[in-house]
Amino acid sequence: MAISQGRVSRILAVGVMWTFLVSLWIIYWPGQVSFRPVVKYFPKPFGDVTEPFQPPPGIAASQNPQITRRPGGPKTRPKNRVSGVIQRPHGFPEDYGKKKTPGEATGTGTGSNILPAIAKAAGKIKEKISFEHVSEDEKQRPWRYPVKIDRTQLGTEKATLLMLARNTDLYAVRESMRRLEDRFNHKFRYPWTFMNDEPFTEEFIAITTGIASGKTEYVRVPKEHWSFPSWVNQTKARASMKKMADNNVIYGGSLSYRRVEPGVNFYCDQHYDPFRWLRENGKSYGFTVTLHDFRETIASLWETTEKFFSENPEYVHPNNMRGFVVENTTRDGKPYIDYNTCHFWTNFEIGKVSLWTSEKYLKYFEYLDKSGNFFYERWGDAPVHSVALTHMWDKKEIHFFNDIGYEHSPFRRCPQAHEHGNAGRCLCPLDMSLVDDNGFSCFEQWKKTFGDNYEIDLTW
Repeated sequence: MAISQGRVSRILAVGVMWTFLVSLWIIYWPGQVSFRPVVKYFPKPFGDVTEPFQPPPGIAASQNPQITRRPGGPKTRPKNRVSGVIQRPHGFPEDYGKKKTPGEATGTGTGSNILPAIAKAAGKIKEKISFEHVSEDEKQRPWRYPVKIDRTQLGTEKATLLMLARNTDLYAVRESMRRLEDRFNHKFRYPWTFMNDEPFTEEFIAITTGIASGKTEYVRVPKEHWSFPSWVNQTKARASMKKMADNNVIYGGSLSYRRVEPGVNFYCDQHYDPFRWLRENGKSYGFTVTLHDFRETIASLWETTEKFFSENPEYVHPNNMRGFVVENTTRDGKPYIDYNTCHFWTNFEIGKVSLWTSEKYLKYFEYLDKSGNFFYERWGDAPVHSVALTHMWDKKEIHFFNDIGYEHSPFRRCPQAHEHGNAGRCLCPLDMSLVDDNGFSCFEQWKKTFGDNYEIDLTW
């Protein structure tokens, strides 16, 4: 008679199960079950117990309040109700006072249930084969061991938190990361990407990975991408840097300032995802602070920019916001449109990658780069980004995050009372000097450009 494949599978499954149960019984049962006759006794509170229990005269064993019977089973004793009396565990009289060795059966004298025995044995097996076994030292001193963190990204956007930093910037990096994680990223777990011109140290990687709620990536930037390009005259560049330093031009003598540095603070809980908000509202770029730049550091930037756009007029967007970065003035007694040095402070910026990889921006940047004035002067990423954005993109794609509190020394911006959104989510120093209130800010220029629509309600 033929046997179906399904029946064979069931037979094998049952056989494997019973083999497993029998194996556990052979390994575990002999140590838990005593086959000696059970002696029923009532232990005295003090002294040795050697005689079987005899109920008092006139009282049947079934009436004794400290004795219970189970049908077909031995007597068991409930918890001792007498205050101050030590209740000994059930067992055989000869077991009292005997020190148990590790792994020795306790011998309850009341029999054992097969299911708890199997469960206990299975637990021991799992503990032996587990790869997540916690040592006794780790239990006693958990602070000495790394915490296992779920770094699964919760934010829905393809985004990363980018920081250019050196190993010597570790303290400032820790501050910036901790603040951004506490205020925002612990809710979304976006990954961090760190870039350096030399390999990151083990200490840098360990500390930053420990702070990050998301995954971390460490990238080494080739020297030719970090330092002087081949077409720059280094002798001329260093002489120019020294001259600016001698004239007290801020960061004029610093080569590293010609790149982004860490060291920021955040004052408000970020209750929504700004990456998602920008995408859903058709925005490409967001900022928090706008300032005037030092004209001495960008002396020829506007002239070079004007030449580029005169040669490439197709790159100027018809609905641009050029009015934010220019002003009417005079030169040699003639009307002249000049760059007012207003820019978006790029210490905090959120932008689509496609902005910086687009054909028009890459051609503009290459045009500027070939001039060498990133090094002969001190052109920074902020004025370059700002001039490009205000000319080549629709002004509707640029957003001012008025509800985000942010600081990068020496400037701070904190939302005003009507900008807080949800009450209580911002904690700004009382003695804070707000950048919007001083003459170095371009906030008023921004409001003139966008009118009453510069501020958007983000309280949802």
